[in-house]
Amino acid sequence: MTGRLGLFSLVDLLQLLSGAHRSGRLLVRHPGGDARVYVDDGDVVYAEFDALEGEEAIYALFADERGEFEFKNGLPAPRTTVRLGTQNLILEAVRRLDEARRDSGDEEPALEVDMVPERPKASSEERVSLGDPERAVLAHVDGRRSLGRIAELAGTPVEEVARVAARLMAAGVLVVRKRRPRTARLVVRPESGGLPAGAAGVDASIVDAWAKALGDPPREVLCRREDGSVARLRLAAREGTGPYLLLGRDALMRTGMRAQEALLVRPVDEEGA
Repeated sequence: MTGRLGLFSLVDLLQLLSGAHRSGRLLVRHPGGDARVYVDDGDVVYAEFDALEGEEAIYALFADERGEFEFKNGLPAPRTTVRLGTQNLILEAVRRLDEARRDSGDEEPALEVDMVPERPKASSEERVSLGDPERAVLAHVDGRRSLGRIAELAGTPVEEVARVAARLMAAGVLVVRKRRPRTARLVVRPESGGLPAGAAGVDASIVDAWAKALGDPPREVLCRREDGSVARLRLAAREGTGPYLLLGRDALMRTGMRAQEALLVRPVDEEGA
């Protein structure tokens, strides 16, 4: 297996070797000198780079991912200098990179706040030694809450939650597959007929986008008025509705909404708000 770092990240490379339970030597021909990383059954057991050995050699390589790499199966490590395990090694390496970027003021944007993290089916969590920040985030991950909502529940700035989630993704503990559905600003339009009682008609393209974000077609919407009051209505997809929320006479009477009134409309999710 050969390639070039930069096109193929060190995180992805070590995760691939770990997931495949490979044993052998990874040689990186770095501009600053060759780096050698040995794995045994997927776990990094020895590393040397730039006069460094063990974990520090891995951290230095993470900090400057350059050069072509080559992996050869079956080559045994000269000795054992790394005992953290691959997932812990990745987690610590990414944490150090986060701190270095913050200290230098060169921090890259982390995950977006509307992304929804979840635990993968084959999670590495049992093999990772988690710190308090990681445990605080994982305590609120249920596959439906967004990073923004997790930050609220954890009482932690959303930027920090996004950084921690990114580290957990690198270590194989979390994945991010979807986003929280966005709120639509729609204007009320009376509908003379065709809608079920108590239902709101929303353009089919908006409903499709919500379904992709949620993973399932939504059945209800929450409609927030300017005074802060919220009405919950059944959802009916309608073609060609555009920026309008169609409401029948019964829905108008029950909610007190008026024609041409602007509302913030979003599908009901697990939080119901």
